[in-house]
Amino acid sequence: MEPVAVVSNHTDVTDMAGWFGVDFHHLPIVDDARSVQESQLETLLDELSVELVVLARYMQVLSPQFCARWANRCINIHHSFLPAFAGAMPYHQAHTRGVKVSRCHRPLRHRRPRCRAHHRPGRRRRDPP
Repeated sequence: MEPVAVVSNHTDVTDMAGWFGVDFHHLPIVDDARSVQESQLETLLDELSVELVVLARYMQVLSPQFCARWANRCINIHHSFLPAFAGAMPYHQAHTRGVKVSRCHRPLRHRRPRCRAHHRPGRRRRDPP
């Protein structure tokens, strides 16, 4: 399986996508209109004939319709700073507290409300120093 595109509501990964030879698509969320952005995303996924969606740092709640359509074909990858560093800037909070290592959290998006299914084998909580 090969990546066909990078889609983001931010432009900070445009150069990285280009470096890997993957097209970049910017779909901003304007005035909290998440449903509009999600509709644009679905249209793009259809146009590109996407088989698997990998969400990286996508910290938005997806609609039940999106989850149902992409059930078992959508993975969300993000930092695992919760619950120690909640809020808008968890990376900054962790850096300030001296955290050097973080795990990756990868819930599989499915049909349940809010699309949350957490896979956490062997997880041990370590409080930051």
